Amino acid sequence: MKIRRYLRIPRRRLVRNPGFTVMELLVTLAVVLVLAAIAVPVYRIVQQRANKQAAMKQMKELGGGVSVYVGQNDGSLPAEDSTGNDSWKNTAKPEAEHAWYNALPRVIGRKGVGDYASSPREFYTKSNILYVPGAEYPESDKIMRDPLFAIAFNTKLQRRDAEGKKKRTKMSEVVNPSRTVVLLEQGLPNETKTLEVQTKKDYDGSCKGSAKSFVGRYGGQGVLFFLDGHAEFVSVRDTLTETGNFPFPQTNVIWTCGPDENPNKTSTGLNPTK
Repeated sequence: MKIRRYLRIPRRRLVRNPGFTVMELLVTLAVVLVLAAIAVPVYRIVQQRANKQAAMKQMKELGGGVSVYVGQNDGSLPAEDSTGNDSWKNTAKPEAEHAWYNALPRVIGRKGVGDYASSPREFYTKSNILYVPGAEYPESDKIMRDPLFAIAFNTKLQRRDAEGKKKRTKMSEVVNPSRTVVLLEQGLPNETKTLEVQTKKDYDGSCKGSAKSFVGRYGGQGVLFFLDGHAEFVSVRDTLTETGNFPFPQTNVIWTCGPDENPNKTSTGLNPTK
């Protein structure tokens, strides 16, 4: 059967494309690099905003357990830690029931740290109320040794008695709950220090901390949860002086039971390590 002339493909259209020239390839590569240079910072900004929102939501949810726990325990706040070191084994012991990292999650129907003792890897997942997505957790061998806390209990709230033992604070002892910190975002061992006056020892991932270990994961800001039940983004620079001391007298952010107590002094029985 003859093919009509107007259906025939012109011979010149069958000539194979000679391909890109070197110049065209260089231009294409340059465009890709420019787009990548724009996309990476944008992605980081979007990711940081998402982590920031998640941290606020998470702290509010966890902090909601404070008032519930106080109401169930004769007005006492939970303990900042348990007897001995806070290893996986010790967090699962009955003695650690009133440690904040077990008490607060459990009163709101979530798992405490001790509930992850038999499966530590699950502790570092988004299903855990104490896992902070924006935190930089170290490699797996370190996170398996002991639990690392990106959220900590304010260690300045609990004072030592005459025998040197720390007692749990009563809510009635707190002068200004709306400005008194109970929970804070805390730096982990491999995270960059927010302030030069902070040390690597401050970012130890302990279950208790203060302004010394407070970390600014979101443009120099971190989340603080206050005893009246609200949370705020606060600049780390506003919580320590240039010499590494707590601002005193305390006004906007209070770490001790009362604003007149100097958190920089150790003679009051306050824990000097944090």
